Amino acid sequence: MTLLTVWPDDQPGHVLLRTEDTGAIVAELGRVGAGFARWPVVDDDADGDLLARYRELIDSLVGGAGDYAADVVAGEPSLAERSGGGVEDRFFVRGAAVWYLHAGREVHAVLCEPGDVLTVPAGVRHWHDGQAGYVTVRVRRSGAGASGGAGRAVVPGEFPGFEELVAERVGVE
Repeated sequence: MTLLTVWPDDQPGHVLLRTEDTGAIVAELGRVGAGFARWPVVDDDADGDLLARYRELIDSLVGGAGDYAADVVAGEPSLAERSGGGVEDRFFVRGAAVWYLHAGREVHAVLCEPGDVLTVPAGVRHWHDGQAGYVTVRVRRSGAGASGGAGRAVVPGEFPGFEELVAERVGVE
C-alpha cells in the first residue's frame, strides 16, 4: 500500500499526517497541486518494451496533446532537492521508492509501489530515495504547476529515509 507522510519543512520530527488511505492521499496531494492514481501493472516481470506495454495509459495521461517525452528509468536515490520546469509523472512498475515533495512550508513523502502514478507539478522542489533498481516509466511534459513556494531550504537527510518509512508503516492507523 502507498503511504503518505507530511511534516512541516522546519520540523521533520513532527508528523502532520500519515495515511495509507488512497482518497486521503489524492486529496492531500491535490491540495499542493500534485496528483496520485493507480494503474494496473501488466506482467511486470516480462521482458520487452515497457513504453509499448503502457502506451495507452501514457496517452490517456497526457491527453494525446502537447509535447512530452516518456522513458523507462531504473531508479537510484537522488538526495538533493531540485525542481523541474515541467510536470513529471512517475508510474512505478517494479520495486518501491519515496518521493519527497517540498511544497510551500510542508514536505510530503509518498512511498510508492508498483501500480502507483505520482504527478509532480512544475516548480515543486523534490528528491527521492528507494530500493536500488526500482523501475518507473517517467513522463515529462510541459505545463504550469504549483510553485515550490517560500518554504525554507531543507536538507533531505533531516527527514526519514526510505528504510525508516518502510519500517514505520507497520504502525500506520
